[in-house]
Amino acid sequence: MKTNLSGVIAPSRLSPLVADGLFIRQDGYYKKYFYADILCIEASGNYCYFYFEDKSRVTVACRLGAVERQLPDAYLVRVHRGFILNLRYVDTWAGNSLRARDRWIPMGDYYRANVLSCFNILDTSRENPRTGDEE
Repeated sequence: MKTNLSGVIAPSRLSPLVADGLFIRQDGYYKKYFYADILCIEASGNYCYFYFEDKSRVTVACRLGAVERQLPDAYLVRVHRGFILNLRYVDTWAGNSLRARDRWIPMGDYYRANVLSCFNILDTSRENPRTGDEE
């Protein structure tokens, strides 16, 4: 199912009544998808694939940068030039990859510092925080 979002402009102020999702055009009507249900969005040329928690997928005829501008910053974060990820679903981080549910998503070096700053990470190194020396 393909949807064209060209010409769609994000509102400057979102109403709290409709700020919980995104309407996507499908076969002559617009269907609402909740941000909380989006697992990740993957770029594929001039198209994007929206993957949802229920394992469904919607194809949209729009570049990832245009989709990114339509999304709230809170949880849906660009983690790679080809991926936007809902950070609520991340349960594992290893090297340059993040796992959301059963899917591993690459994390680009450019996005790494921003992505990791969103997580509460307990540092378990043996360095003494007062002196900087290892214990």
